[in-house]
Amino acid sequence: MRTRRAPHRALTAVAAITAATAALLSQPGTAAAAAPPPAVTAQVPVAPYPAGVALAPDGGHAYVTSQSSGTVSVLDTASNTVTRSFTAGTGSYAVALSPDGHRAYLTHHLDNTVSVVDTASGTVAATVPVGSQPWSLVLSPDGSRAYVSNAASNTVSVLDTASGTVTATVPVGAEPHGLAVSADGKRLYVAASGDKAVNVVDTAGSAVSATVPVGHSAFGLALSPDGGNLWVADGDDSTAVVIDTAANTLLGTVPVGSGPYAVTVAPDGSAAYVSDYADNTLSVVDTASRKVTATVPVGASPYTLALTADGRHGYLADFTGGAVQLLSFPLPVPAVTGISPNSGSGTGGTTVTVTGTDLNGATAVTFGAAGPATSFRCTRTSCTATAPATSVTGPVDVQVTTGGGTSAAVPADRFTYAAPAAHLAVALTATPVTQLLASRVDYTVTLTDQGPDPLASATVAADLPAGLTATSTDCSIAGGKLTCALAAPLAKGASTTRHFSVTVGLFSLVRSWDVTVARTAGVPADPSPATSRDTRSCSALLGLLITCK
Repeated sequence: MRTRRAPHRALTAVAAITAATAALLSQPGTAAAAAPPPAVTAQVPVAPYPAGVALAPDGGHAYVTSQSSGTVSVLDTASNTVTRSFTAGTGSYAVALSPDGHRAYLTHHLDNTVSVVDTASGTVAATVPVGSQPWSLVLSPDGSRAYVSNAASNTVSVLDTASGTVTATVPVGAEPHGLAVSADGKRLYVAASGDKAVNVVDTAGSAVSATVPVGHSAFGLALSPDGGNLWVADGDDSTAVVIDTAANTLLGTVPVGSGPYAVTVAPDGSAAYVSDYADNTLSVVDTASRKVTATVPVGASPYTLALTADGRHGYLADFTGGAVQLLSFPLPVPAVTGISPNSGSGTGGTTVTVTGTDLNGATAVTFGAAGPATSFRCTRTSCTATAPATSVTGPVDVQVTTGGGTSAAVPADRFTYAAPAAHLAVALTATPVTQLLASRVDYTVTLTDQGPDPLASATVAADLPAGLTATSTDCSIAGGKLTCALAAPLAKGASTTRHFSVTVGLFSLVRSWDVTVARTAGVPADPSPATSRDTRSCSALLGLLITCK
């Protein structure tokens, strides 16, 4: 009996597994954590040598295979207990659930078959012969096909899930193990461990269309959510490599723990989790920098990790530990790195773009003492927020709150409130109207809000010429003084008019007078009140010849 060194050595007899040991090797250096690392919150015993883990579409149950017994443990994710089990074949590595959750597909490397199990009853509905030593299994996005890597026959079997038959057998590289399928179902990625490569299979033509060389023992595969990158766990190299799926070229190599045989990418694409089989650790890789940000001790010989749709919980199979580790993935604390514009009026309404990290899922965006934004929407790296109105002037911190916490106050998040101001432009026109006995001058006052803010209220006034009678339909006249008020708030750029008339009687000589209309009050304050006025000068000869300028 020889010592089992890694999952792919299970091509030998099952009895060899029981002698498994894993040397704890030195761990790679890590960068400062970009987000809180996952924590083990519980351990649930399952059938011996758990290898594959798959979550039901609704997240209510996790299905865990047993490589040695063929027992599938069904874990209730609400209670974190095994509530039932069923047996299919003599042992299974991979398990996948149909999109509706009604069927489970399992590979049996000793039987050279795939079982189709009714998940409601736990009974085997069909047994499908495939290639030699089937290992991994993935379903097409629509669930119409199952792809099975046959490690000993260097092929991939294509199973039609409706008929339960193999419709194609695709020759691939040596010792195919891990599989991943693109979101559109057009490309299948195959880890050809023996060839130190990843094969790209055109699913329409059922043929390899490209081969990307990678490290030794390319094993587990995982696509980023956008499909742009493929992560590969290289078991014998203690690395994870990243492939550009558009160009089919290698983007980079990340040193991780010893014996990495499985990799899982977070649903938001921010992190890749590499199972370090020989180190009993989980390496957390920041996908942007491609650096390890944390190394988390887990159970014995970690292998497949299944994540919930929100990425907050994980179920990790401990192959030689006979258990599933339950992981909690804390939300990262958001950080604000900049805002634009960085100032605005206290009247509110300024649209501010907030940039930073981990802003998605925001529950609030606040502007210091001014309070919460009147509206906001956020992605992972930016928020668009509307500044609230306030009487506060000066700088405030714009902070974003998510389930992970509230961003720290930093100089880069400062937004400066200016006191509200609105300049009221006053224009006065004078139009003489000559009549035989009652000539007059008709005045029109045009009021325009020139901003920068809306004008909530304003009053203009004028001293009327002594000895002349004045009338108005929309202003008040008392004690020789004209007073005109806004009937409603005035938006920036908007105008309104007021009117009054001065009657001119018969004079024996020339009579001249001036009328000056000026702003006397208003909210908000006028930044240049000295210019909020206008004057017209008029003269009359015997009340018949009137001129104004």
